Amino acid sequence: MKWIFTPPNFLLIIFSFLAVIVLSPILAISLGLIYSLLYKNISQEISKKVSTIPLQIGIVLLGFTISMATLINIIDAYAIWVLFFIIFSFVLSFILGKSFGLDTKLNILLASGLSICGATAIAIIGPLIKANTKFIFISLAILFSFNTLAIILFPMLGDLLNMSNYEFGVFSALAIHDTGSVVGSALAFSNPSVEVATSLKVLRTLGLIPLILLLNYKFNANKNSFVFPKFIIFFFIALGVANIFELSYSSIEYLKILSKTFIIFGIFCIGLQSSKIEYKELSFKPLVLALIVWLCVIPIAYFISVA
Repeated sequence: MKWIFTPPNFLLIIFSFLAVIVLSPILAISLGLIYSLLYKNISQEISKKVSTIPLQIGIVLLGFTISMATLINIIDAYAIWVLFFIIFSFVLSFILGKSFGLDTKLNILLASGLSICGATAIAIIGPLIKANTKFIFISLAILFSFNTLAIILFPMLGDLLNMSNYEFGVFSALAIHDTGSVVGSALAFSNPSVEVATSLKVLRTLGLIPLILLLNYKFNANKNSFVFPKFIIFFFIALGVANIFELSYSSIEYLKILSKTFIIFGIFCIGLQSSKIEYKELSFKPLVLALIVWLCVIPIAYFISVA
């Protein structure tokens, strides 16, 4: 038990406990960032072992709490816009990358992350196109910075613009890149926003399938290899189980609390992951490219969400 009372471990327990008890995404990511600054090596070890597993568990559990009718209505209303956003963001990013003279593989990584699902897309696409480590670090550093800002600033922006829960859920799903940051931002705004944001973001993540197939054909000698985030599959399984067996109200409420707890701890772990980001690898052109794309996407996402 002595290991608990060493300063790094004791602070890690306190920070984790605070994040889960308060259940604030903004506090959770802030505590994670602070801890990673204080204990970089330990944070890297935790990130390596835990990664995004708590967040993925939280999203899967959330699948048990969403009704199929709600999901179908959301998809029916916004599927075309999700497709538009994926294509628009990818094409705009790729064209800007070409005009900036970026390496093709770095360009693909940035376009994939900005258009579909942030770090998840980069983690999958990077090995697929045999991108070097430096390009992966640059892409992750940019997306991590943007997603951290989104969790903190987007709920404030939603309040400032007097957005409803539904509107903010749509807005965050379309304008924020990473799944965890979408859920975290929606959770910071309101609990009802999470259902809408998660449903749309899961739909957006499905855009990885055609992109993986296309890039696998172009870059990979093993044409049969195929990788896809398993938590998305488990999310749909949870959704199906919950709607087939019609869970009781009390069970759904319990699962919502459990889901929120895992998501908050997952966001705390996202903060810890800043220890892995080598900001010294960042260069001006990729950062400007990503910022231009994001600044184009944000107002369009807002007008679609309130239309």
